Amino acid sequence: MNDTRDSQYRKLVRWYPPAWRERNEEAIVAVLMDEDDAEGRVGPTLSSRLALIAAGLYERFIAPERLSRVGLGALVLSVVFSVWYLGVITWAPSITYSGTFGPFSNPSVIVGGMLVVALILALFSRGRTARFIALLSVPAIILIGILSSVHSWLGPSVPAVVIFAGLSLAASSPLRSASDAGRVAGAFVLVLVGLFLTDLLRAHHFDFGLSPILVVQGVGVVASFIGALALLWPSARNLRRASKPAASRG
Repeated sequence: MNDTRDSQYRKLVRWYPPAWRERNEEAIVAVLMDEDDAEGRVGPTLSSRLALIAAGLYERFIAPERLSRVGLGALVLSVVFSVWYLGVITWAPSITYSGTFGPFSNPSVIVGGMLVVALILALFSRGRTARFIALLSVPAIILIGILSSVHSWLGPSVPAVVIFAGLSLAASSPLRSASDAGRVAGAFVLVLVGLFLTDLLRAHHFDFGLSPILVVQGVGVVASFIGALALLWPSARNLRRASKPAASRG
């Protein structure tokens, strides 16, 4: 019975981030099982399950955490680039054209707003949420870039998408090792390749016949973005890990 309860509580504790579990899992499981013994329970109640899940989600996404210096620097640069790009390149209140978004020539202002929110959260020690928003901005700007190519919007251009995505990736990734940096750099390159191939497809006006060239280009687009996601999966999976040693040194 104790083994079953132990397994049940350890499954519930998985809602907490790995770094928190490394420090607290053994103690919290022992305390919960002692409480069960004292009150004659045979396992976690519904209320205790919900409480553990809620507390785990809080620790994963809301609890205070300082962003690393690399992440914060990348986030600051992404916001600076966003302000420049949105104010100088996309600000066009007098233009009415396919893809315009209010007074802006394309919807990349959405991504700029996300990055501003992420920076504000990071400055208030909400590093987990800031990294999560920065990570979400990557597929957002890639999607906008693809739609721009498909529908011939006024941007964002491939270089703009790559800069947005690259800085956001650096801000969202813990970048604890050379392998982390290598994965981000590889994903960055694959995104660039995918967007370049998308532009080539647009040059054919998306006439998807059985042309071998078009088939190869289409496969290349899909493979590039899937490859980028595969490279980023370890960073996305570990996004919730607390970076306590880096925070204490910062």
